[in-house]
Amino acid sequence: MKLNFLLLFPVPLVFLFTVPSIKNNTDYSTVKIVEAKADTSAKKWIDDFKNFRDAVYKSDTARIKTFFKFPVLNPVNEIWYLVLNEKDAEEKKLAGKTIPFFEKDFDKYYKKLFPESFVKAILKIKSEQLYKKGETETPELKDTTTIIVKMYASVDKAKNILTLNLNYKTPWKEDAEGTVLEGGESSVLYSFRILKNQRLQFMYVRLAG
Repeated sequence: MKLNFLLLFPVPLVFLFTVPSIKNNTDYSTVKIVEAKADTSAKKWIDDFKNFRDAVYKSDTARIKTFFKFPVLNPVNEIWYLVLNEKDAEEKKLAGKTIPFFEKDFDKYYKKLFPESFVKAILKIKSEQLYKKGETETPELKDTTTIIVKMYASVDKAKNILTLNLNYKTPWKEDAEGTVLEGGESSVLYSFRILKNQRLQFMYVRLAG
């Protein structure tokens, strides 16, 4: 109907329209419609945190290693003190120069680097609160012993660093004479750099307590 209507006007007016001409025998079923897609390139670092948490939960070491850049050069070799027992630590002579932590070391000591307590705690982190407020913490969790485990998560927006503070607290115990048998508090701090592409990259661990 519109085409017939336009033909009633003088020819010069037709040139005011810039719509391309289409032949009457065009098969419209072959015309492809290009749909605009949302830009998903602006990935948020919190999405990568969720990905890391899921990988840790599933013990997907291949995926976890994508958050690492090997070798890891940890200040004062604290990653080695975390994964080694006292005897092995002495053999490594950790008091000397920084010893690189390679991918093969990750494969060997993965369970020591991310123990069961770490897995249980990180699953309790409220990611939405961490992203919006820049910090959050889990409730206190008990492991198979009397040790109480808790994780604090915080983001340093100025330095673009995410820190997961895994805190251990052992209740004080004394014998009949008042001698302390056990008790105290310690922490393992895991630091991740937030890269420009919003991916997380493991930096190092620090030990406290």
